[in-house]
Amino acid sequence: MIWTDVITTGLVTSMAGSLVVPAGRRLLLGDIEQDWLQDELELDGIDPVDGVTVRGKDRSLSRIWHLQGTSYDARIESEQQTLLLGRQSLLQDLGKRSVTVRLFAVKRQREIAAHANWPNSVLDEIGTAEARQYKSSYFIDWYLMATAQTMQPLLDAEEKIPAILSEYRPELLVRSDDDQPCLLSGFLNGLVSGDYRRDLPATSHNLSANLPASDLHCDKVTGTITTHVPIRQFHKVIAVTLWPETLSGHLIGEVLALQGDIEICQICDPWGSDQAMLVNKRRMAGESNSWFGNPAAAAEVSTLLDLLAEGKTALFATQFQIIPRAETEEKLHGLIREITEILGNKRIGYAVQTKGAPVCWFNRLPVISKRKIRLPGSQFMAPLDLRDQNIAALWALPHSATGMLASQFGPAPVRWFKTPTGQSYAFQFQVVNKPFSLGNFLVFAPSGVGKSTLIMHLMGGLAKFENVRSYIFDSKEGTRFMVEAMGGLYQAYDGLSLNPLDVGDDTPKNRERVYAILKSLAGIDLEDGDIDALNHAVDLAFQIEPPHRTLNAIYPFAFARRSALRRAFAQWVTDDKGNTGLRSHIFNAPHDSLGGLLNQSHMVGINMNEALADPALGGPVVGHISEAISKSVAGRNGGFVIFIDEAAKLLSNPGFRDLGAEMYREYRKLGGAVGMAFQDPAGLGKTGAAEAIIENTATMIFFPNSKVTEESLKPFNLNDEQKLFVQGRTRSRKKNDRRVLIIKRDEASGFEESAILDVDLTPLGDAVRFYRSGPDANNDLATIQRKWGDAWPSHL
Repeated sequence: MIWTDVITTGLVTSMAGSLVVPAGRRLLLGDIEQDWLQDELELDGIDPVDGVTVRGKDRSLSRIWHLQGTSYDARIESEQQTLLLGRQSLLQDLGKRSVTVRLFAVKRQREIAAHANWPNSVLDEIGTAEARQYKSSYFIDWYLMATAQTMQPLLDAEEKIPAILSEYRPELLVRSDDDQPCLLSGFLNGLVSGDYRRDLPATSHNLSANLPASDLHCDKVTGTITTHVPIRQFHKVIAVTLWPETLSGHLIGEVLALQGDIEICQICDPWGSDQAMLVNKRRMAGESNSWFGNPAAAAEVSTLLDLLAEGKTALFATQFQIIPRAETEEKLHGLIREITEILGNKRIGYAVQTKGAPVCWFNRLPVISKRKIRLPGSQFMAPLDLRDQNIAALWALPHSATGMLASQFGPAPVRWFKTPTGQSYAFQFQVVNKPFSLGNFLVFAPSGVGKSTLIMHLMGGLAKFENVRSYIFDSKEGTRFMVEAMGGLYQAYDGLSLNPLDVGDDTPKNRERVYAILKSLAGIDLEDGDIDALNHAVDLAFQIEPPHRTLNAIYPFAFARRSALRRAFAQWVTDDKGNTGLRSHIFNAPHDSLGGLLNQSHMVGINMNEALADPALGGPVVGHISEAISKSVAGRNGGFVIFIDEAAKLLSNPGFRDLGAEMYREYRKLGGAVGMAFQDPAGLGKTGAAEAIIENTATMIFFPNSKVTEESLKPFNLNDEQKLFVQGRTRSRKKNDRRVLIIKRDEASGFEESAILDVDLTPLGDAVRFYRSGPDANNDLATIQRKWGDAWPSHL
């Protein structure tokens, strides 16, 4: 991927030598004995006319944009290259206009609203534990601040930034009206105190005095910056002092993936073209010296001079710094160790600032040097020259997926999960929040990885939404304990009274339903004559009134003797000679009992036992129950989710294969979503229904599986990183890795996002006791139910 590809730095120059001379040190650091907040800050106010320009007391003018970032998951290499060139072009243009650019990545925790109404005490206990775990979450915000001495460059920047950075969804920060929260004031407050607040009212004038800011203390020995906002926070500044020969967008991403509050800032002070040419010509002469020169460096300077002369690059004096924050010094030191380990592994020189920490801190504020003769970066602690291309490569601005807060089911996520960056992900089955939007899903998981636990956690989450039902086609009572613990109804399929012909009046829709189930019952590839025979069977069925409308009743007259269809249906009936088929007891009830069962609870689990492994049996049973579900929810507000475990063998039944594809196409129109689980992606690929199902899938969930082949992943159009995860080649360092890859797509809009989610439920504490499965759990459940009667849920 281009945004992580290396970009050569070319000539990297350091001006840190300014600290060697005592006079220069005083100019840069100021009087080390002084209190850095003794004098008022240089911030003056927000322009009262335009409401967006931040004015400094040094007459500087600044504007700030918030950038959402962009997802690189579905972007081909040429698109990523175009994005890189766009960022480079913008920096070059701003540099030529003498605009100082400050880029920020800010990772902070914010509160999450998680109130919900649950139908029973077990789900309420789980929901309360989840709300406690996710009361706050990490969020990553990207900012671009442009500073100039006159207004025209800022007006030009305001025109170019939305156009060139449109993929990153830039938003100019504006002073809010009245007492509404002002993100612009909150950002400026963050520059002063590190506290980027989202609740501050607008502060238009005398910002230095009116921002809440903090009691800021800079330790002159350790470099620790302490603030009270109002909780005490400790900060350190880590400045990059040397770049390696290549740069990559991985650096910022890896640092932000660490657990903790982190701010990354790069200040880019542009060199004027003539000024840069003059300085680098002198440098060229020095590097070309026959005694002390460096031929390689001379060649790099020569290339840089050519680019400058042709106007193809802009040169910036930059300072790149990382500011970790923590509530205790112990946590801060742990975070510093992790950051410096990343820098060291990438051969990046760094310095944890001590006396220079306040300089780095206040360099983040939009000010212009007070010197009459100024070299770019002269106010920096560790100035390094970089070209626009280098900076653009570092700041790829990737968007971290955070999910969706609401869906057609209700105004809350189904469940919350953590991402590797510590952010919270709001899970929904749908991709967009619109009525009847696509919410179908696929799950790929080998045995024993916790698939049933995850699915039941999601199904339980649906119970918070009024009139939303969940239906689980279970295998070998794997979810029985969880279904009943969560207040659901659990029933074995062979204990149901089923009659697929008991559909009501003779209507075109009911005829289609009967035809579909008869095709699934046949379980064979139909020839032209078979289609006519099935249509004849449908006609016969509607000539008979319930309760006599059964398979037994139509069998003698529907299919020709010695035909393939007659042989296929023999297992489902008792014929007129008294011959009893192996499965004649399943579909010949006088009336179908599903209508009453399906509406008895918010959650219904149906134990399919061996039927899921037998396409001849499981296909018709699942198909009939699914059709009954669609009929029961028709015209009712709310929604529903159907989950079918071990679906690979069911789809080998031709009739169910067609029905499965139809479910993925049509059930969204009823407000529903359908999900199927497979041992691995190859299981879906072998069914012949992969294309139709994937095309109508919004969400795919992959558990790592080392047995997955490259060939089996081709239908899913995954990128290289996604493939590595699915094949189990990017495990985390956690002992019990419970991570999954989720991919969400909307073919209509071209939207795609992916995230790695930690689905380990042990942080729920005692509530995890409700997530049990297997024979021992079911036996314990039966014992508790016998002992305590109707009060058994309180004794789990």
